[in-house]
Order: sequence, then C-alpha cells, then structure tokens
Amino acid sequence: MRGLTRYASSLMSRPNKAAMNMPSFINPDLPVCGESSDDRGHNEYYTRGQFLARQERWEDLSDLIAEKDKDREKTPAGVSMAALLSDGARADAVDAARQAIARGEGGLPSGIVSLDEIATELDEHWAVSVTAARAHMEFAWACVGQVDPYARPEKIPASFRHLFGLAADLLDHAADIVPDSGFVAAAQCDLLASDYKADEKVDKVHSRALSLDPENPGRLRAYGVHLLPRWFGTHARLSGTAARLTEEFADIWGEGAYTWVWFDALRLDPRAAALLDADRFLRGMNDILERHRDPHLANLMVAYLSGMEAQTAPGDLPQDARRARAALHRALPDMMDEHLTELHPQVWAREHALPGAAHPGPLSEGRIAAATAQARSALGHALARTA
Repeated sequence: MRGLTRYASSLMSRPNKAAMNMPSFINPDLPVCGESSDDRGHNEYYTRGQFLARQERWEDLSDLIAEKDKDREKTPAGVSMAALLSDGARADAVDAARQAIARGEGGLPSGIVSLDEIATELDEHWAVSVTAARAHMEFAWACVGQVDPYARPEKIPASFRHLFGLAADLLDHAADIVPDSGFVAAAQCDLLASDYKADEKVDKVHSRALSLDPENPGRLRAYGVHLLPRWFGTHARLSGTAARLTEEFADIWGEGAYTWVWFDALRLDPRAAALLDADRFLRGMNDILERHRDPHLANLMVAYLSGMEAQTAPGDLPQDARRARAALHRALPDMMDEHLTELHPQVWAREHALPGAAHPGPLSEGRIAAATAQARSALGHALARTA
C-alpha cells in the first residue's frame, strides 16, 4: 500500500474529525521534495541562460540552446529546456521593458534594442534570433497589460502587430537556418496572436509543431488553448480536435492526448467543461501516469484535480459543466492513492503556467513553503472526505 493509503487507513481507526468539530486540514504523511531533479533542471537552465547573457557569451548560449533543441530535451510536463535557456537569457531585458511601461516611457526599450542588435550581428546563431523574437512578443503582451498570454486582445493595437511583425521576421530567419527546429516551430505558434487569418491557420501551424516534437505534451496543451473561443476556435472545435489527436497520438499517450489538449483550456475556460468527457479525461490522466511514472507529473495531475473543487467554479457555470468538474474533483483521492508518493511543492507553485508564457526563474524559499502548505491542505481535505 502506498503512503496515502496507509495514512487514510490510520485515520479510519481514529475518532471522526468532523464530528469532533476539528479542522479539516490534515498534514498527510508524505515526504516533501523541495527541489526535485526536474525542478533543479528547470532552475539551472533558466539561471544558465541568464548568466550567459549577462556575460555576453551569446555564441555559447546559442550553441547550448541548439543542442537542447536538437535533443528535444524537456520537463515531464512539456517545458522545453531550450525555451528555459532563452527565457533566462532575455529575462533582464524584458523586466526592464516592463518597468519602462510602468514609468510611461514610449518606444522600444534599450534592452530589447540591444537584443536586436546582437541578433543582427550574430545572424548565423539562430537561437539568438529566437530569443530576441520572444522578447518582442513579451513586450507586446506587456504593452496591452498581460503578463501571460491567456486571451487574444479584444482590440489589437498597431504597436502590437508591429512588434509581432519584428518577431516574425526574426523567426523566419531562424526557420531558414533550422527548418526542423521544434523550438522555432513552437514560437511560430505564438505568432498567431496577431495574425488576421489565425482562425484558418491554427490547425496547420500547431500540427507542424506537433510533428516536429510529437512527444512533447506542451505542444498539445498549447494547441488546446488556441482552440478556445477567446483565441481562434470554439468549444466544439476544441472537443473534436481533442478526440482526433487522441487517436493520432495513441501510441505515445494512450488516451493521454485527450487530457493534454484539454488541460490548460479547461482551466482558462470553465464553461468548456460542458463538452468534456470527464471519464475519458481521467483515463487519459492515468494513461499518462502509467506511461511516465514520474513524481513531477503525479503532483501536476493531483494539483490539477484539486483545482476543480466546486468553490473555484464561476457561480453562473452551467450544470453540465459543473458536473464534469465535480467528476474530476471526485477522482482526487484515488489519483493520490494510486500515483502520489511524495510532494513536489515547486510543481504546485508553477501549476498554472501557460504554454507560450515565459517561465519564471528559481522560486524563493517562502514561495516553496507556501506551495507546500497549499499542497498539504489540498491533500488533507481530500483524505478527510475518505476517512
């Protein structure tokens, strides 16, 4: 029996806490892994990219990104190591750009101008061009008031399209050099945000990115997000595409592709749950965890199901959507019991990170402690319902 089962069993022999008016918070008897090997890789690659940029070792950075892209190295949840290096490399420039916006300054910030100049000077180092392109896109999103690209702007200003046009030129240059790069193809998916014909192109662009990196769940997650009504699709289109991709990627994921396509889309748009096959979603979760027995993924899935509790749903959510979310949340104790062997608080802290968004650097001890408390509370509530 796993740790959670043993702990739940021990609770059964104790007085009922609810009857005793005791708090529902339980401290599950699970080891806490403050920094797993996956967390360490995430943090090290981000920090390495930032270090090489600060040392102006752009050729070394570009070569390292190219190496990680060629090997398609990624975290279990689909975060590309090449992307993490690039995120760290442009972090200072993008942070300075956001501060310039807060001060009301106009024009292209000097840090991003410098990235453009470096990309021009080192034009054979395509990864620098991608890094500069991503900086332009992040600056564009910051100008319209979004840190993460969670929805297409209602009104797309000319400045947004201009910045995305600069990014597109840089990515076209990179694609000419490395036409089979998964890193470049993923960035080109994000260009859809400013494309007049994105509704027509979304399937083609994402299908190409998937073909270049088929084992990366991040590509399926990003595709699902872009099929929401707030982007370029509809709930029906999302549902149909999820079913199609489940069949297409069955050899890799079983039914897991269904889960990955819906994963972020459902969190961003609770109403989409009206068309969700909750049983299939849960089968997909189990298929993912059976094929990839990784504590990182187990924590991600458990955290996800925890977030489907009733009080997190909008008050006007239709009943069919509410029932689908409830079915997911009811599966939490079984998912914990079957797959969770240790807590990874850094996974819980980053669980809402979206495809297309820059990933943050290393977390503070305080943030990790807060995530640990969040995870223990969520697991405690789930165990209390089974005790």
